[in-house]
Formats: sequence, C-alpha cells, structure tokens
Amino acid sequence: MKLSVIIPTLNESQYIARTVNSVREHVILGEAYEIIVVDSGSTDGTTEIVRKLKVILVKEDPIFTGRATILNRGASFATGDVLLFLDADTIPPIGYDEEIRHAIFDMGATGGAFEFALEGKGFGLRLVEIINRIRYRISKNFYGDQGIFVTAAVFREIGGYPKRRIFEAFEFCNLMKKFGRLRLIRKAMKTSPRRFIEGGVYRVLLNDIKLWFLNLIGQDVDCYADDYWSENINRSDSMTIFENRSSIGK
Repeated sequence: MKLSVIIPTLNESQYIARTVNSVREHVILGEAYEIIVVDSGSTDGTTEIVRKLKVILVKEDPIFTGRATILNRGASFATGDVLLFLDADTIPPIGYDEEIRHAIFDMGATGGAFEFALEGKGFGLRLVEIINRIRYRISKNFYGDQGIFVTAAVFREIGGYPKRRIFEAFEFCNLMKKFGRLRLIRKAMKTSPRRFIEGGVYRVLLNDIKLWFLNLIGQDVDCYADDYWSENINRSDSMTIFENRSSIGK
C-alpha cells in the first residue's frame, strides 16, 4: 500500500511540524507513503516551516474558494493508492497506516475514519468528544478532524470533495457509501481543542450541534459558512485573512 497523506494549512506554524513528524513517526508498516501539504495563503511562516520538513508543498491561490478545493488540489498531486486527509493540528495514532491497510485490504472497506478525540483535560472537552461520537454514529458520516481515508480509485470516481462551503466531509462520506462500506477505526485522531477553548467550549459545541442538525434534516447550511469561519478559523493572523476573502468553506 502506498499512502498519500494530504494536509491543508492556513497559518499553522504552531502545529504543522508536530503533525508532519507524527505522521512519519507513527507508521509501523514501513511501506511507501508521501506527505502533501496544501497551503492557502499563510502569512505566519507556515510555508517556510513546511519547506524544511521536506514534504511536497503545494501553494494554492490565496483567494480561498473553500476547504474542498484545497483538499482536492492536494489529492491531484497524490500518487498513492490510498488517500488520508489530515487536519494540520491533528495527531494520528501509532500504527494508523496498518489500521487503514487492514480496513481497506482485509475488511474490504471503501474508506473510513478514526475516532474523534481532543487533546487536553476538562469535563467540557470530554463532553464534546461524547456528543461528536454520538453524532457520527447516528449519521454514519465522518468529519474532517477524524482523518478521513479513501482509496484513490474511489476518490477519482466520486470526483473529489463536493464544493460545499461547510460540511463537505459529511457529503463526501455520503458519496463514498455508494461505492462500498465505510469503516470506523476505534483508535483516536487527537485534535487540538483550540477552537473550543478560544470560542468557549459550550458556545462552540451548541453552535456545532445546531448546524449539524440543520444539515442532517436537509437544510441548506452553506449560508452559515461565513459566520462559522469567522468564529472558528485561527484567530489573530487568520482573522485578517478571513476578512479579505469573499468566501470560505469547510
């Protein structure tokens, strides 16, 4: 199995080196893999850090047209037969490559994702984990911070991530299901809790639940994209970038 790990970035200088290093250190199969970082206009030195990490760096047009566009752009450079989409502040578990190989080549899955988990301590963060795990067990669809993986052949057949402004991962899972089963790997991807801590754990959680429910019942949630990202994109440097863009999506 050749695994292509695709990581989108926007002002991720604080996290990207740790994530890339964990991708390298947590493999156990020793098989071929590649890391592709797609940057969408960072201004905090992220790209300079990425160049030193000796991975494939793709620089996307700073006029950001949605997270799906960035993910698809990265996938267009991938040469692996399996793709793993990983957030820049997310750490894969040890042996993630073996788990993916087993899910696809032994269990016959089209793709899947890992359990959601947040770094840090506190009741609020554990509550977020519990509710999110209930959400994707109800919907049978996964989210970007769970490390979604898929065979390259199915990804191409689908046509990549749909160009939605938010919940593109949710809809992508719906499309994957048409080609076979999805598998949930019971090892956790650990994600930074920054957006919950900076925005207020319960406030961010309630807003996420509202959007998830509206999307689940078929409401158009793209109209909430600007508000969602003004609250959740990296604060400080990234806020300036957001304000200069006409649209943004996840």
